[in-house]
Order: sequence, then C-alpha cells, then structure tokens
Amino acid sequence: MPYEDMIEDELMMMDEQLAEPSKSLHEIQVPLSSLMEEVTIIDSGSSIQEAADLMIKNNIGYVIVTRDNKLRGIFGERDILLNFLNTDLGSWDDLIVDDHMKENPKTLQSDDLLDTAIFFMANGGYRHIPIVDDRYQPIGMVSVLDIMTYLVEHFPQEILTLPPRPIRDAMKAREGA
Repeated sequence: MPYEDMIEDELMMMDEQLAEPSKSLHEIQVPLSSLMEEVTIIDSGSSIQEAADLMIKNNIGYVIVTRDNKLRGIFGERDILLNFLNTDLGSWDDLIVDDHMKENPKTLQSDDLLDTAIFFMANGGYRHIPIVDDRYQPIGMVSVLDIMTYLVEHFPQEILTLPPRPIRDAMKAREGA
C-alpha cells in the first residue's frame, strides 16, 4: 500500500471516530466501590522496616496504619524517600511508623463517587485515598492508577490522543536530500 493511501486511510478513520458521539461525563459518577482495591493494613506501633517489607511483598506503594481496626494514618514509599533516604537514623527496625505517617488522611466511603475522588486528589495532591466504613474502618483504597485505568477503559477516545492504529513509520525521514 503506498504511503499516501496509508495516510488517507488513517485520516478517514480519525474522521469517523470524531463523528461518533462522545461519552457523557456523567459516566464518571460511579461509586468508588466499583474501583477500590484491597487495602493493606499494618498495626500502629509497627516498625518502618515492617511497613517497607509489607509494601515490597504486596508490590504496593503504601500501607494503612490502624489502631483497634480504625484508620490512624497512611504510610507510603514517598514517606520513606522524603524522610529516610540519605539520612543516618539507624535501623529501620527501631523506627515506628506512627512517627512518620500522614495522620488522619482524607477518606471517602464506598458509595462516594469517582468525580469526588478526582476532585480531592487533584486539590490535595494525593495519590491514594482510603475508603472507610461508617465505623472508620478501612475497607479499600482508590489510587491514581485505579482512576486512570477506569478513565482509559471507559473514555478511550477522550483520553488517548493517538488513533487506534497510528502510522508507526510516519516520522521516519525519507532517503535523499
């Protein structure tokens, strides 16, 4: 297929996609219960080393700190980077997570809507929002990754800027002067 025909096909596909009706932003008013992931909990009084080991084991960037099954704070990889990297504080086994966590983080409930989570994350600079029940017990977590995954899956045309089959060779230089 000649190069010009490929470009023409690509432009036609883009025009067809633009002619399709866009999805409504009302579709981001879904309850957080449909997005939240399982929460990883560590007890208040645990060491920084225990928290780091738990994050590594579960391949996550945070742990929820609880006392008597109630949310006390959130401790994440950024806390480690900002508080412990390039410092000589001794063994992480001797440092308590309570002294370095974000206390009383902003929380939402499972019936709160996705647009509320986006609003709080954007304004507060959060990457994670714990989901709690009426007794303030953590039941889940919503992360920026969870939100981005949902948006890309449900609004691909609005989110992604490339056509579905972009011309991969379009930027290659032609031979000659």
